Amino acid sequence: MLRISTDHWLLALRTVLAVWLALFLALRLDLYQPAWAILAVMIVTLQPVMFTGGTPPIGIILGRGVARFFGTLFGAIAGLVLIALFGQQPMLYLLFAGAWLAFCMYWVMLEQDEYLGYVMMLSGYTATLVSLTAIGTGVDGIWTVALGRFSETALGIGCGVLMHLLIAPRFGSRALPEALSQFLQSAAEETHAALDTPRPRDTQDARLKTLLGYYQQFEKLRGLTRLETRRLSHFIPALDRFASDSLALITAIRELETAIDYLRECEDGDRWLAQLNAHAAPLLTAIAEQPAGEPLEKLTLPNFEWDVDQVSPRSRVRAELVRQRLGEVLGLLQHGRRLRHALNDPAAAKMQTLPREKRTRTTHNEHFVARFNALRVFIAFELLGLFWVHSGWHSGYLAMMLLGVFTMLFAKAPNPAAVVYQFMWGSIAAVLLGGVLLFLVLPVINGFPLLAIAIGIPVMVGTLMTPHPRWSLIGLAGAITLMTLLNLQSTYNFSPTRYINGGLASVLGTIVAMTTYSLMQQRSPAERIRTLLSAYWQGVARLMREPTLPNRARLESRLYDRLGRIVALGGTDDTLREALDLHALALCVWRIRRLREELAPHRQELEAWLDDIGQRLIAHRHHSPEVWRQLSDQAREWVDRFYHEPRLSVATAGEIAMLGHLMREAPGVTLENRADNDAQAASLDRQATPPRQETPHVR
Repeated sequence: MLRISTDHWLLALRTVLAVWLALFLALRLDLYQPAWAILAVMIVTLQPVMFTGGTPPIGIILGRGVARFFGTLFGAIAGLVLIALFGQQPMLYLLFAGAWLAFCMYWVMLEQDEYLGYVMMLSGYTATLVSLTAIGTGVDGIWTVALGRFSETALGIGCGVLMHLLIAPRFGSRALPEALSQFLQSAAEETHAALDTPRPRDTQDARLKTLLGYYQQFEKLRGLTRLETRRLSHFIPALDRFASDSLALITAIRELETAIDYLRECEDGDRWLAQLNAHAAPLLTAIAEQPAGEPLEKLTLPNFEWDVDQVSPRSRVRAELVRQRLGEVLGLLQHGRRLRHALNDPAAAKMQTLPREKRTRTTHNEHFVARFNALRVFIAFELLGLFWVHSGWHSGYLAMMLLGVFTMLFAKAPNPAAVVYQFMWGSIAAVLLGGVLLFLVLPVINGFPLLAIAIGIPVMVGTLMTPHPRWSLIGLAGAITLMTLLNLQSTYNFSPTRYINGGLASVLGTIVAMTTYSLMQQRSPAERIRTLLSAYWQGVARLMREPTLPNRARLESRLYDRLGRIVALGGTDDTLREALDLHALALCVWRIRRLREELAPHRQELEAWLDDIGQRLIAHRHHSPEVWRQLSDQAREWVDRFYHEPRLSVATAGEIAMLGHLMREAPGVTLENRADNDAQAASLDRQATPPRQETPHVR
């Protein structure tokens, strides 16, 4: 038996009250199509529910509402332009309307900001909604249609946001300090455990995956601070900065664990590790026990005091490498603790030391994925449009409207065909229920209270279905289709033929969208991983060969963006470990290139070696472990040469040693093999496997 939680009942109450308020105001103001106001309430309220499984934070509602407002405004303007230019020329209209959809789709697939992408998504399909409605009902009324679409959407957004603010509002940003505390606590515990005792690789990978989960929770809540509260508004630059630093912290911990493992292989490694642990343990324990405690002065690890004649060069290099990485980890942890303490005490003096400017970010854009989705939308829109024009089917514009909505709305879903498949069943159910309401219930209703009850019951049912993954898409689809078919401004016009045509057009548009996704399938996760790895190798090769170094912040942001994509597509502990190793390798190369002035006697020879590695990386599609071991041995030979160079610092030799350690792990080999195997398996059963039912994911 399905149990309905209190949170879901409150969600249904907010939605129904918002729908009633929007319906009352739309009818009172005699707006063009009151169902559009109800539709705006349903989408703004219920679409985020599919991803949160319950009442979304008010910041998401506000962000989606504002984005929908501007997206609808820009889309309405674009619809006016399309009709003004091509209202009497169907073929040109199809060409340019499809081009607008493709352009917006291309932008949506590349845009990293969720709300700006949502604006472009709305701009794309709202333009077709407005222009196609005008074509279906009369081009002369285009201004009325555009104004009605915008005003009623704005009304629905306002009613939805108002009810979420008045009835048990949920502020996600209030959980931000605790999420930051969990991340800092987990990072400090992981660092302390790595220093304390040796652990198997599986344990390290699992702990890093947990740490990444805490980071993702912090990142999700950080995005709500701009929208939910002004109390944390002056922390936004510092929060944005630490979002980058926290990813650097995860990679630094991974490098630290690698360096510690190699230091333990030395006979006297435990001795130097114990010294570092003695200095770092009090701070790590304090951060783990009190992440929001009073930040201390920055801890600087002292230099080792050793007799060069008594300590082997290998031990000195590896111990110095551990000291460097541990110092980096401690610095990032102290930065996070200072920020966490300031969140509790904004007036503290430490607040003045927090960053005031956002860090520059650069993302990895998958242009092929964006171009493919744009082409897919354009082809589907043009083919269905040609059928509509040449068949003379008056209600065909409804099919094109839903095609535009579905192809834009679910392009980022892992399996959009399966999503639209569920929407198809929701649309069929909505057509049947809408017929009952339109021809049996609404004609006998007299007065607004009975109308509100008749509309409120299906709205409540759809709302209660949406939080459950199995039924969420059916519930939302039913709400969208039902509100599209119910012409509340002409409720008492008995026209079953028109309704049946509209229902068939709605189902047809859904089927065409599903067929489009099935025939023009997106690249599989394995193929995308392979493309990401290829881009990564090309980037590392450029880093090894170009005379000028890129800005580290921009390099890190692009690397971490690829890291997130690879982990999301792979989803295993091995994937996370290899992705971190890949990005640590790139940062290690950057550090070596930065120290090239210190390598003056060997600079040209070393850069030639790095250039040779870069050429190897891009010359081969597969990188075998044997080749990586050969490169690692070459790095060790460089370190052995640096042992006898008194002018070179131990830190410089340590960076070459770290590069050798990382290459010894053969980074990327498992990902490459898995991507190839998965791609072969997908090509064999792509047509044989029926679409799975799944819920789309949000970035």
